[in-house]
Amino acid sequence: MKPLLSFLILSLALVAAGAARAVELPDFPGIESVPFTPEMNFGGYFKKHQPVKIVFGVADPGNQLKESIINAAATVRYLKGKGYRYQIQFVLYGTAVLTADSWKQEYSSYDAQFQALHEQGVQFRVCHASMYSLHIHSGDIYSYMKVVPAGILQLAKKQMQGYAYISNR
Repeated sequence: MKPLLSFLILSLALVAAGAARAVELPDFPGIESVPFTPEMNFGGYFKKHQPVKIVFGVADPGNQLKESIINAAATVRYLKGKGYRYQIQFVLYGTAVLTADSWKQEYSSYDAQFQALHEQGVQFRVCHASMYSLHIHSGDIYSYMKVVPAGILQLAKKQMQGYAYISNR
């Protein structure tokens, strides 16, 4: 009887230790962390509907991309803090593909934020058609980004797969 009691006590202690351990939220360079209190939630919706699937369509390398990065970072922090699974993808098309070119100094400020999102499982897809018209070669984009034939069709595909489409326009 004593070994069983010891096992139960040890098991409860391990469960309590795991529950007490706080989830470490990711840091995104240059993006302020917004605190969420436990009562700020969605009534368990995302707990029941996992993974949360979001696709950001980005054509503008300026404000649209900045807002999309901020929104993606806040979303990752919130969902990770709750322990929810997610699938998030950025589709860069139009002039936004310029930010995927690792040689473009003009857009190098996005590199750290892209990398931080990538490290949290966010995927990046880059439109080949836009790359072609802007003379960007596939060997020039960041190694963690993948080229797709057409950004618009990638957005359609993700929506057909149940992803929520966010454009931040």
